[in-house]
Amino acid sequence: MRLVRLICAIGSLAAAPATLAQERLTLGLTTRNGSTSLPYVVAEEKGFFKAEGLNMLVVIMQNQVVVNGVLSRQVDYGGTFSNFVGAAMSGAPVKIVMSVMDGADHFLVTSPSIKRVEDLKGKTFGISSFGGTPHSEAIAILRKYGLNPEKDVTFLQVGGSSARYLALESGSIHAAMLVPPFNHQAKKRGFNELLGFNDIMSMPVGGLAVHTQKIKERPDEIVKTIRALIKSLEYIRARKADILAMIEKQWGIKEADVREAMYREMIGLYSRTGIGSDEAMRNVIRLVRETRKNAPEVSIADVADWSFARKAQ
Repeated sequence: MRLVRLICAIGSLAAAPATLAQERLTLGLTTRNGSTSLPYVVAEEKGFFKAEGLNMLVVIMQNQVVVNGVLSRQVDYGGTFSNFVGAAMSGAPVKIVMSVMDGADHFLVTSPSIKRVEDLKGKTFGISSFGGTPHSEAIAILRKYGLNPEKDVTFLQVGGSSARYLALESGSIHAAMLVPPFNHQAKKRGFNELLGFNDIMSMPVGGLAVHTQKIKERPDEIVKTIRALIKSLEYIRARKADILAMIEKQWGIKEADVREAMYREMIGLYSRTGIGSDEAMRNVIRLVRETRKNAPEVSIADVADWSFARKAQ
């Protein structure tokens, strides 16, 4: 019911007069904290959207609500990735127009007793949702280490990275893909970080998705939005002290060593152009097909359009 009310609330923006709709745009994220969300939040708070003449409001909602909001045109931009790739593969009128991160700063963290990936046989693996990025990553890792994802582990939908971290602590799951700072916090509590997903394969995890109708109606707005995000990424790389202060204040990370490690991990993964590599895109398409059994074979052009990112340079 809460999700319905949230969509209705955002829908009231879309139902406003045309002049107001041009002034207020919405960008859906699942959280304001974390490396994948940082470029959007910085663009909003440091005025990069405003500098492009955009009145962008970052709205926090659950992953599927972001997708549904963009598909219903009640949300202008979606800041997630693999779920939109899956939607496009299923024929939904949506395209990825920007890749924010060229790789994932996602880490496989396990209970203290689990020392190897192979030890996960018969265990419970916490994910955000079936078909989401952590689910896709888990499948790829398990297959690489000779396990059958459909038979050897039990997947449990837990929620975001913070919820998965708490589930690990409580013992209700044995493994999860965690993003900073939760992987660092888990290690300090004796949990094991077995590997980083970027060591397995490159796969974009943050991006910008739009309805295909917006591509037809407002191409210049899309270019401006991407340009604002590229400037935000440049700011993150150039203003380390400011970003570390933001991580401490807004994310509540008090340990200086954790903040430094988080910055170091994410800074090398942020895109400089907003254009996903062919290899990374083929990887995400393949992984989505593994989590959605009826997903068809598609080309990169079926799910992504990089022309706007090229114009934004």
